[in-house]
Amino acid sequence: MRRDADIVVVGAGIAGVATARALGGYPGSVLLLEQFDLGHARGSSHGTSRIFRLNYPDERFVRMALAADAAWRELESARGEHLIDRVGCLDLGPTARKNVRALAACGVRHETLSAEEVAARWPLQLDSDEVGVFQPDGGVTFADQAHTALIGEARERGVDVREETPVRALAADRGSVTLTLDRGELRARAVVVTAGAWGAELLAGVGIELPVVPTRETVVYVDVPGAERLPPVIDSGRLPLKGEGGIARVGQSAFSLAAPGKGLKAGLHHSGPVADPDAEEGPDTSVAAWTAGWVATRFPEAGETLGAETCLYTNTSDEEFVLERHGRVVVGSACSGHGFKFAPIVGRTLAALAREAAE
Repeated sequence: MRRDADIVVVGAGIAGVATARALGGYPGSVLLLEQFDLGHARGSSHGTSRIFRLNYPDERFVRMALAADAAWRELESARGEHLIDRVGCLDLGPTARKNVRALAACGVRHETLSAEEVAARWPLQLDSDEVGVFQPDGGVTFADQAHTALIGEARERGVDVREETPVRALAADRGSVTLTLDRGELRARAVVVTAGAWGAELLAGVGIELPVVPTRETVVYVDVPGAERLPPVIDSGRLPLKGEGGIARVGQSAFSLAAPGKGLKAGLHHSGPVADPDAEEGPDTSVAAWTAGWVATRFPEAGETLGAETCLYTNTSDEEFVLERHGRVVVGSACSGHGFKFAPIVGRTLAALAREAAE
């Protein structure tokens, strides 16, 4: 039977490009397809920065983050690029106390700082009875640069990367998977679907249920002097009340991090509405206003709001990742708004499953 590729990866967000890179050097042909242009702003992987952190309340995720840290360092060495600015990461609120237990159990260094100690290090304001948990190995991933580096690695390792090539449907049989494109079809021995918020509909066509709900999240950019020297902040202690300022979902935590060229990026994690990924909708003005106010209360030197944008989350109910093989189809949904940091090890896992599927 004629095949156009041995393995096809559908979706060139961060999980897809990491998978393609991990498949580089595979003895058969590997094809990476992206429905839009590379680095587009319609999905979940665009922008200049993402939080990199080891801070999790679950020891499994701490260990995964440690493995991801090693993998990012390996990529930095291979490319000769600085992809993560390790300025540390600061947790505030109830979740911080849970993170301390998991960090300690995994032997990860961290400090508990008083409000006065925090203020002595950074222009950051805590209430007098608040404490912060600082982990010095976290920081800011330069998201667009990391995405570009992984694409570069994939191409150098022989992967054929094609943008503006949407996959409209999949059909699987015992020997191959057929991909329907706008112009014609492709046949492959195995397919990896890393299509983010578009994945569930595509997989449904081959009888695979992906239990995810896409949401559209809002982030704002605020002028804060010296933002690049600040650690990312995750604050579970200050959240809006339901309905406050028109906010429908109060979220799990406020967060902030430096965004090169854009100031301080901030948001209200998991506050966005259920979304149709094909609809181009703008930021939620209620969430944007609350987030800008949160920045003003935490960062006394904060200035004007510079802008706002959206990002899609593809959410599982428990925020676990879906990394599964169903015959010749591999499912990769590393999401729920915290998958970017894990991309290199997620890519390795999906690549291993794809090699098995292609046998």
